[in-house]
Amino acid sequence: MRRTGPGRPLWLTCAVDGADHAVSDAAFLAAQGGDGRYDALCRATVWASSLAAPPASRCPSCATAAGEPEGEGEGDRRHRGVLSRFVPRASA
Repeated sequence: MRRTGPGRPLWLTCAVDGADHAVSDAAFLAAQGGDGRYDALCRATVWASSLAAPPASRCPSCATAAGEPEGEGEGDRRHRGVLSRFVPRASA
């Protein structure tokens, strides 16, 4: 079952549990100017960590609520971006 409503969810890394949670456009806009708390699709309260933080593993409940197919969102998702075609990854 796909999530209803316009747009794709914004994935934010929670500073408390370390997982990426899906936040709807409406919930994101409603929290602007607040204290950094967002309501996730799984009904968890997300305390947003730095947007410079690397992606974490996705909350399974949020992934289901966002309508992601089984197994999508697992592992490293950074290779999917458009910039990755032009900017090489730094070696460790």
